[in-house]
Amino acid sequence: MAAASWTSSRAQLSDRATARQSREHLHWVLGISTEHLDMFTRDASLVVVLAATAHAGWAADAPPPPGWYSKSGLSFVMTSGNSGTSTLGAKAEVKRLWPRSTFALTGSVVRAEASEPTRRAIGGPTDFHIETGPSVLKAAKYDVNSTFDRRVTDRLAWQVGGGFDRDRFSGLEGRTLGLVGATYLFANRKEFTLKSGLAATVTHQSEVVDDPTTKDTFVGVRLSADAERKFGANSAYVGGLAVDENLEDSADVRVRFANALAVSMNRRLALQVGLLLLYDHQPSLVLLPLFDGSGVATGLTVPARAATLDTTFTVSIVVSFAPRAATP
Repeated sequence: MAAASWTSSRAQLSDRATARQSREHLHWVLGISTEHLDMFTRDASLVVVLAATAHAGWAADAPPPPGWYSKSGLSFVMTSGNSGTSTLGAKAEVKRLWPRSTFALTGSVVRAEASEPTRRAIGGPTDFHIETGPSVLKAAKYDVNSTFDRRVTDRLAWQVGGGFDRDRFSGLEGRTLGLVGATYLFANRKEFTLKSGLAATVTHQSEVVDDPTTKDTFVGVRLSADAERKFGANSAYVGGLAVDENLEDSADVRVRFANALAVSMNRRLALQVGLLLLYDHQPSLVLLPLFDGSGVATGLTVPARAATLDTTFTVSIVVSFAPRAATP
């Protein structure tokens, strides 16, 4: 019994001596002390454990069934009588999901009109009739975008897409953009998704007032991020950020930040509030009416830069359609 115990102790001492010799040999090869080597080994083990834990926490849920998905929202406000205004807001999104591919098409419009003047008297000082002033367009924004994604792995995908937008009040007659790049899916769970993208872009734009200091066609790069977070069974937040940089003019930077918070009323209907921020560091030229020092119109117009930030707030009813089960 004592001989067996002595043999086991001798084997353990031999194993420790072998391990110490291995560390000393590695210390000689790397040129670091055995204490630092032990510290590095502990840190590396901790990183491996944390990476495995993070990967398990960010593991993807089962993907939604393939098929067609759609969301459409509509808002309309109209006043008449002592004031005459009308505002229309509409947005539609259509998606087609395949096992490894996604096609998305979105479009939106915001249009506002108002009577100017609201009411006016026609005739003489004592003999006149009252009528509503002519309707004047106060805002008109249109945009449409499409993308096609094809997954290379469960997280990495290549992407192609294009878009068009128009806003004459910001000096933009029309802007067409094409892109090709890659996206990476950081999180893909039922309650939270996060995707980022990097793409090369080609942009062509026409302006209401021609600006000789800028190019109409240029090459750029886009950095984007899209997130969706569900709060319980009835609420969800959707956000999208896109930063476009003109590689031929570093001062020409555009940012689009879209936010939407929806509360479901039933399986198909939801009440949604949205906030869209559009920032242009180098806005287009617009023609502004010129007034004299006393505020009297001169009848002249002067070119000036449009505002750098446009904000659009909407409240709308959203109708959604999705397949209940997988479709071919």
